[in-house]
Amino acid sequence: MGMLLAKPRLQVATPDAAVEAAIRGLSFAYLLDYHVARAVEASELSIVLSEFEVEAIPVHLMHVSRGQLPIKLRRFIDYAVPRFRESLAALSRYP
Repeated sequence: MGMLLAKPRLQVATPDAAVEAAIRGLSFAYLLDYHVARAVEASELSIVLSEFEVEAIPVHLMHVSRGQLPIKLRRFIDYAVPRFRESLAALSRYP
C-alpha cells in the first residue's frame, strides 16, 4: 500500500514564496534549512515534524584539476570557503 499524499492547495515557484506563505499562515512548507533559517531565528516560523528531518550532509567545493589552478578560481575558493563555513555553522545554531 502506497503513501497517501494530499493534493496541494497552494503551489509556488520559489522557496522564498513558500516561506512567505508559511509565515502568513497560508500553508505548511517542506524546505531546506537554509531557506527557513532567518524566519526560524526570528520566531516567524516553527519547525514541525522535526523527527522526519533528514541528516545534514557535507558541502564540498570541487573543480577539475588541469595543472595549475587559475588565480580567479583560487581567489573564489579563498573567498567562498570561510563564508560557507560561517553560514553552515549558523544554520546549526537554531533549534
